[in-house]
Amino acid sequence: MLNKVIIYRQGSVIYGFGYIKDQLCYVTQDHDGFASEAVFNAKIIKINHAEHSAFIEYASGKTGFVNLAKGAKLQDGANLLVQLTWLGDESKQAKFRTSVQLVGKYAVIALSGSASADCSRASVAQRKTLSQAMLHYPAKWTLRSSVKQLNDIEPVLVEVERIGAQLTKLTTLNTGDEIIAGVPNYLKLLRSLPLAPECLIISNDKLVDEQLLDLQDCWLLDAIEYNPRLDMESELSAYRELLASSSYNLANGASLEIHCLSGINLIDVNSDKAKFSRSKLNFLVLDTIYQQICLRNLQGIILLDLLKNMTTTEQEQVIEYLKKLFKHDITNTKVLGFSHSGLCELIRQKF
Repeated sequence: MLNKVIIYRQGSVIYGFGYIKDQLCYVTQDHDGFASEAVFNAKIIKINHAEHSAFIEYASGKTGFVNLAKGAKLQDGANLLVQLTWLGDESKQAKFRTSVQLVGKYAVIALSGSASADCSRASVAQRKTLSQAMLHYPAKWTLRSSVKQLNDIEPVLVEVERIGAQLTKLTTLNTGDEIIAGVPNYLKLLRSLPLAPECLIISNDKLVDEQLLDLQDCWLLDAIEYNPRLDMESELSAYRELLASSSYNLANGASLEIHCLSGINLIDVNSDKAKFSRSKLNFLVLDTIYQQICLRNLQGIILLDLLKNMTTTEQEQVIEYLKKLFKHDITNTKVLGFSHSGLCELIRQKF
């Protein structure tokens, strides 16, 4: 559980520092401008029917790329409701999807599909009330696992109203408008990860502080502090040094070598100075591997080169433990298992 979150603006960048038991575990970055999950009524610039894709203009002078459903009857110049999935970079355009989802801390709503309310994660006594509240806004609703941590469903009902208001807003479309604002990564920290009682959230940005106060009752944010004199420069400097280093030494004598080759992340475990058997060491390094993946925000394909000669049972135990670790990650991570070459393969989504 997060026991402290610091949201720090430095120029045009906002950093989110997430701590578990006062140890830094997550660092997020947001730049001024649009955030992922923003919804736009875009205009198709050029459609490729053969590839089922199109280039779109989602805001004035802003273009992006979207994959289309097979059989979609669209033409150049048509309007299209899209959701931002990736902001792009200097070499690639922003990416969008047509399957819009509105995600909260407790509930998710999908615009595609028939109206329904999956309340299976709530108690039997709560399901009728939640279902009625959700279906007041006809769409495909699903409760998230975070509902299980609540004793009272009032925050969920508040969030259903908030998301329902966003759904209503989608009925009023203006070409080129950002209809629904995206979710900054620092808010995804608070949305995706469980918070410890009295979790302290500090920010030096007034607009961020207002966002937090607006979400306080719904997301049960106990302690919010605004400190315009907050100084995180030394922490930022230490974090940049971590990112610049490809090696990480563990107290047990093992070390990790972390490299990115052609977009594939490789984490190599070395045991030259370790004091444990190879079998035991493989399990002892997993927590650190998880921590380094989250801290460095490794995304896409991640290959773990653990110490060799594991039995099938040991490999299965490693897979199950990794799944347990990534269960509460800020983004979705799939643990695919071991390849024939002995590498443990993961895929961690962008956020």
